[in-house]
Amino acid sequence: MIFDPFNDFDTAGYIRNFRRLKDAAEVKNFEHICFELSIEDALDLLASRRTIDYETVLNVHEILFSDCYPWAGKDRNELVPHLAVFKGALQDENATIFEHPHAIRMSVDYALRLAANKTRFKERPGEVMGQLAFSHPFLDGNGRTILLVFMELSWRANFTIDWSKTNKDDYLQALSAEIKEPFKGHLYRYLSPLVVEIDSRENWPNMISGIRGLDGLDKEGMAYENLDNPQVKQIYKAYGTRYPTGPASENSED
Repeated sequence: MIFDPFNDFDTAGYIRNFRRLKDAAEVKNFEHICFELSIEDALDLLASRRTIDYETVLNVHEILFSDCYPWAGKDRNELVPHLAVFKGALQDENATIFEHPHAIRMSVDYALRLAANKTRFKERPGEVMGQLAFSHPFLDGNGRTILLVFMELSWRANFTIDWSKTNKDDYLQALSAEIKEPFKGHLYRYLSPLVVEIDSRENWPNMISGIRGLDGLDKEGMAYENLDNPQVKQIYKAYGTRYPTGPASENSED
């Protein structure tokens, strides 16, 4: 099934792109060109914000992909509030189910609260990245947007991840596991050995451009289903709340 959440694939191309391209691989290349040309502007925006909030995340996406998608900077709840978006077959127990569109903002806000506890964030960076990835605010461009936001948050917590030592398949496997089972240490175990002391911002654009697999949760195998589907309702009911109170979300540290 073609990923066609707008139901206009024949006239507007894959997820409504400006070039009206229909091949997902071609859209991916177009998207990456737009991304590379806009990295520095997006990083400048993040550095200029006193507080990183949900609007900042939307702004970063808009800067990165406004030349590719007319809907850049708009989240799934604004664009397709009636659809659940997931990766894989809904019936497959290995499918990755992303946040309910109506809860995206709350989900991102929770990730930002986790990052505000700088000591815990540095010790367990996978929790923040996993929560941001689960939020999946956009129809596409999530991996790149989330990475830039995560890098800014980690900078403010005085650490960074040595992304050059990550492996695409291993990283995506750990990230998918974290999304399905948050706070079980899946991504923490993968990222923690890669935590290093803070580096200069100057080499960020080149480093980011060299990272592969950032769109691994955005392209292949993406699907959607109406929220009225009984199976979808059951899945979200089983998820329950992912925003516990307690040490993970309290006591921000400067």
